[in-house]
Amino acid sequence: MPKDDTATPGHWQGEPAMPAALRRGAPPPGGARRLDLPDIQGNIHRPYGRYGFPYARYFLFHIAEGGSAAGRWFVDQIRPQVTTAEPWASSRVPGADGLRPKPPVALNIAFTWTGLAALGLPTATLRQMPDEFIEGMARRKHVLGDLGDNDPACWDPVWREGVARRERRVHVWIGLCAQARESDGGPVEALERWTRWLQSLVAHWRAGGKVLLLEGHGRDGAGLWQDSAAIMARDPESGRLVPTAKEHFGFTDGISDPVFAGQGVLEEDAGAATGAGKLLASPPGVPRRWEPLATGEFLLGHPSEGQELARSSVPYGFMRNGTFMALRKLHQNTGRFAAAIERHAAVFQRVAGLPTPEVARETLRAKMVGRWSSGVPLILAPTHAEMLAVLDRFPLLLKQQRGQPLTAAEALAAKRQLATFNREVADYRYGDDPEGMRCPLGSHVRRANPRDMLDPAPKDGCTASTLTNRRRILRRGLPYGETTPRDEDEHGVFIMALCASLFRQFEFVQQQWMQYGLDLDSGNDTCPITGSRGQSTRFVIPADPASGRLPYVAAELPQFVETRGGDYFFIPSLTALRMIAMGEIDPT
Repeated sequence: MPKDDTATPGHWQGEPAMPAALRRGAPPPGGARRLDLPDIQGNIHRPYGRYGFPYARYFLFHIAEGGSAAGRWFVDQIRPQVTTAEPWASSRVPGADGLRPKPPVALNIAFTWTGLAALGLPTATLRQMPDEFIEGMARRKHVLGDLGDNDPACWDPVWREGVARRERRVHVWIGLCAQARESDGGPVEALERWTRWLQSLVAHWRAGGKVLLLEGHGRDGAGLWQDSAAIMARDPESGRLVPTAKEHFGFTDGISDPVFAGQGVLEEDAGAATGAGKLLASPPGVPRRWEPLATGEFLLGHPSEGQELARSSVPYGFMRNGTFMALRKLHQNTGRFAAAIERHAAVFQRVAGLPTPEVARETLRAKMVGRWSSGVPLILAPTHAEMLAVLDRFPLLLKQQRGQPLTAAEALAAKRQLATFNREVADYRYGDDPEGMRCPLGSHVRRANPRDMLDPAPKDGCTASTLTNRRRILRRGLPYGETTPRDEDEHGVFIMALCASLFRQFEFVQQQWMQYGLDLDSGNDTCPITGSRGQSTRFVIPADPASGRLPYVAAELPQFVETRGGDYFFIPSLTALRMIAMGEIDPT
């Protein structure tokens, strides 16, 4: 924590900067790109939830008219506290001596286009930014499918009023991600201290009443901020809360998040790109080859997979090492989802010839998502029995899931099993299942990342993910709320999609793959999980003609996921934050 609310620029918690030798040492193994990690915000480089930060709190701020100087002062107070992408001493990077410890709370900041304008950025810089960023998420609702119950007019008050009223527009987003207490697994006390510090900045005389913390979170509009957290389970031996990788529909989430060149995880784990990078062409029967995606797919100012720079603005140094974020609050209708599965399961059991209603329910859920709730992909285990056979190879993981205590030796072995499991469930391709018999073409994960399915020129069974590589997004964020069977309760997921081009990456995936099915040979059918139902309410599960069974059409599906808010943000580098705070951005 800073010593006071007027802390001078410095480093996180007053710790020393990363040693120069560690910043500018020899290139990483394999000739990988070395990035300027102290200049990059940490939430780009790391999915905090998987690095021991199961809690988060998100704040939205407005800079009132005539408040550009107060806004820049506010940014200058935040700037020294921003968590960067520098490695932590607690990581598994060899030779990590001298690195700063992992902070109890990570802080990051981002701005909407109107927020940058309110801070007084030059017109030349503002007008050359991408059109979709300038317009903002609400004005792109027809592209994103935010119609009907998803319309901005139906969003939570803090977002809805920001669209309708100039004096309520969202300008600044600040995220606090917190570690868990060792004692009981709750959020560390530092989260509350940082919250009070942010509130004190708004109340400070230097803010002059021009920097406002926007209230109105939640359906009732009563929240001053948005709390978010991993879904927790209670350890049966210690009683401590431990985070899980589940979301409110019960599926394991966060598998195969993209890995790009220069990312720290590649130095910790040489095989991190498996299933998370780009798939190179290789014939059937040969081990699949994976490489990290190009840095420029996720960081501005670096070459992309197309060997080009994503559209940016001037000056060059202002946008470099930053990225764009599509932030969306998505409500999950858990009751509707469970009822729809129950309604279709009985008929699906007879059509598909499944042994029990329970197997029918689990199989139907898996067909919609493309993975079993355990995280095992259908492409590797298309039947319930095959999925159980995969899990049987990881007995300690099963023991953990059943709530059975592990010895110290078993806990260590369970970590190794988990690493092997995660690698195996990510290493697959869709080229071996062109008709979707194992994993339906229109399932959620196959839409989100078609891998090699869209290879325009497969040769002798060799397929690659060339086209898909330009559409990948980094997924950040955590669930929010408690899991209940009531749709009216507050629960869902706070999604942050990070990419260098909102139009080419996030909007393309949302419009062409989630809200439309032509590329996936699914006609007008939308995603069975997140798709809008205004155009189609069905999901088709194909059947192997050799089996003599018929395909199953899950018809009249209700809306399972609803948009409750969001906007487009720019996550600047530390260099750009300094430019903003100083008010010195020269577009020439």
